Amino acid sequence: MVQTATKLKVALYVRKSREEEGGAEETLHNQRETLVRIAEQKEYSYDLFQEVESSINWNRPELAKMLEGILQGKYNRVLVTHTDRLSRDERDSAELKEIFIENDIIIETPDSTIDLSDENQELMFGFTSVLSAFEYKRIRHRLTKGKYDAVAIKNRWIGSTPPLGYTWDKNTKQLLINEDEKKIVRKMVVLSLLGYSSRQIADKVNQLGYRSRKGNQFKTDRVLGILQNRVYLGESKYNSKRLKKVAVAKDTHEAIITEQEFNQIQALFTSRRSKENLQSLGIKSPVNKLLVCGVCGRGMTIQLNNKVRKTGRNYSFYQIRPCRHQIDFDTKCHNGGVSIYKVENAVLEALKLYKQELEHSLVSLLAEDTSGLENSLTSTLEELEADLAKQGRKAKRLLDLYLDEELDKQSYQQKKQALEDTISALKNEVSIVRNKLVSIDASTQVEKVKGIIEMIDKFEEMELEEQNATLKLIISGIVFTKTAETSNEPIVDIKWREL
Repeated sequence: MVQTATKLKVALYVRKSREEEGGAEETLHNQRETLVRIAEQKEYSYDLFQEVESSINWNRPELAKMLEGILQGKYNRVLVTHTDRLSRDERDSAELKEIFIENDIIIETPDSTIDLSDENQELMFGFTSVLSAFEYKRIRHRLTKGKYDAVAIKNRWIGSTPPLGYTWDKNTKQLLINEDEKKIVRKMVVLSLLGYSSRQIADKVNQLGYRSRKGNQFKTDRVLGILQNRVYLGESKYNSKRLKKVAVAKDTHEAIITEQEFNQIQALFTSRRSKENLQSLGIKSPVNKLLVCGVCGRGMTIQLNNKVRKTGRNYSFYQIRPCRHQIDFDTKCHNGGVSIYKVENAVLEALKLYKQELEHSLVSLLAEDTSGLENSLTSTLEELEADLAKQGRKAKRLLDLYLDEELDKQSYQQKKQALEDTISALKNEVSIVRNKLVSIDASTQVEKVKGIIEMIDKFEEMELEEQNATLKLIISGIVFTKTAETSNEPIVDIKWREL
């Protein structure tokens, strides 16, 4: 019996770059129709491979499938509308050429047939590849320049997906407010300004039934991404590594967060960040994450003291754990611990005194006298700047210790990171206080002071989480000291935030 050879198929490869003009479906359709018409006219049996991928990306799924078929001997030619559909990268083009030559593949386009076994045609394919790569670079440059100019000159936002709270208007080419989503963003802002952490904000908005566009619950990283994104200030930014330039445009769309709110939120997030990056074990006290060691300046932690008497009755209680951070190369911190209720009681008493100060300042503010506030802000600014200079000197001393080989690299990097976090937080605080000095408004300050007084009045009725959020809003740190120098008596020094 005479066997007939199986007719080999051809491969039709269709690709549209994400960066090219025109809709993906329309462009793919045009290419597909052209190649299918050629295949049917020539009575080719074919397999179709199509995708939306960049021409310089070698790891394209459909291209990989087609090459696998070629290596398996399924195809004897590849049909494309133009050779740049295969690749615009010179190295990738060279690799494709080798695969095609080794497997006797002919490339066919609507205008030509390329047999790479012919030296002249192989040479022309090489020239075409080089020209395609050059043209691609030119296209990339034009696209990059276009995006940069859109922000820098045309004052436009150029992202791919509108951030939560906005929709994209194709006609005006602007971000427009999405009122339903804006409510979610504003809720996050309000909770953050009330002292809630990103985790607490995520829990709260999820409990209220808010969801992302895809119907998912909000997670901590999503909350942080929203509250740290300056697009919500009405800004647009494009950072071009190719042009080595950054374009920033203001007022490109309606803002959802004010500059003052944004700065305050960043300062609150930074100040809550544990200097030692300790994993949070949940809120155990209203003063959680606010305690600062009065000896070494590091964060102090709260732990459960599991004391159980012989009767079997549980006498466990929360306490501030004695600080044992390393002060220098051979000295550990010697600050002691204490039952947490003693600090909590001290804070309650301090809140009552602070409320009296606020009521006194409120009288002046209602009379539109902001001199007291200006003096307070000026004094705070001087303290912050002095502290910033002190931390700068610490950083210099730390570098000297490392250069003198008194510190190993790991210890140096850990201490350096802690100092950088502190300096960053101080710079944020300085920026906020300066902004407040420039834009003092008695009426706005009146509302703030009234709000804080109301929170203090309700403090003891609040849930533990709300108490902690309230204290974080009005207190930057609670400095705790209990050493031989204090006769082992706890001293609590509260650092109030400027409102």
